[in-house]
Amino acid sequence: MKRLVNLVSLAAFAGCLFLLAGCGTPRPQATAARPVGSLAVAGFTNPTHSWQLLAGYIPVEGAKPLNQAILSKLDGTLQDTLNAHQVVDYKPAAITLQCQKVVTFEEAGVPRMSALKYWLGVGKCMSVDYLLVPQVIEWNERQGGEMGVEAPASVVLDFFLLDIKNQSVMRAHFEETQESLTENIFKANKFFSRGGKWVSAHELAAEGMDVKLLELGL
Repeated sequence: MKRLVNLVSLAAFAGCLFLLAGCGTPRPQATAARPVGSLAVAGFTNPTHSWQLLAGYIPVEGAKPLNQAILSKLDGTLQDTLNAHQVVDYKPAAITLQCQKVVTFEEAGVPRMSALKYWLGVGKCMSVDYLLVPQVIEWNERQGGEMGVEAPASVVLDFFLLDIKNQSVMRAHFEETQESLTENIFKANKFFSRGGKWVSAHELAAEGMDVKLLELGL
């Protein structure tokens, strides 16, 4: 009798998983109005000191920065995501970088600027209404393969939309460590949408990017 109960429980559990898998992960929807005005996009940066932050905190002060190849790949994914969201009329990171260099040069010899003052200066140099500033706060690669890991991927990202004229900032924060199905059955739809596999840090970041840009109206 006990064995029968166990079999029934397993069958019910499997049925729940089947239903959850069928539901899938709903397509993210914009939760803010699209900003009206000109837009520039900065490349991803990886702050290693608190003064480089627009908000939040640094897990390890003075840590070694991420490899530039990771940041460049994220820049490409950000551009693809904006295009997928039909945000196409903006000044890209390559152009924004020129103004970043100009602002840094103009402030040479001046006491260290706050991150807000720096990025507002970049936005003014770009002559835009809004500036999108993406930052990688924490990045842990998956330790293992798609079918099994010693440690899952984990990322912390911040996306800041600066209103240059009003000197205000909107923030969208993404923080996730992938969990297994047994760790969190309530995220089963996300588990199945990922093909039931362990994803890389970049794949995790791309998912977060898709959602968080919409929170900023982008």
